[in-house]
Amino acid sequence: MGYKLVITRRAEELLDGLVNDLLFDLGNEPAAARLLGGVGDIYSRLEQNPLQFPASRDRYLSHKDYREVLVPGMGYRLVFCVRERTVIVLGIFHQLENFQGRVM
Repeated sequence: MGYKLVITRRAEELLDGLVNDLLFDLGNEPAAARLLGGVGDIYSRLEQNPLQFPASRDRYLSHKDYREVLVPGMGYRLVFCVRERTVIVLGIFHQLENFQGRVM
C-alpha cells in the first residue's frame, strides 16, 4: 500500500520560484526541465516508500523527524516529513541555502 502525498502550498511556491529563476533569470530551460523531472521522480518514490530517504542532516530538522532527499544531478534538496501513511512535502531548497527557519 502506498503513501498519500501532500505538497504544501509553501513547497509549491518555492518550486515555482526556483523554476522561474532558472528560466527567466538564468535563461536555462534544460535545468528547469531537469529540476521538474527530478522532483516528479522523487514524488513518485515518496508515494512508494518515503522511508528509503534519510533523516535530515540538519540537527534541528532531524529532531523534528524531517527527512530530505537530493534532486539527482542538481544542487537542490527536498524536505519532507512522514505522518502515519502521509508524506508532507515542506519545501525545496538550494543546498547552499540556510533553510532551517523557512521549513514549517
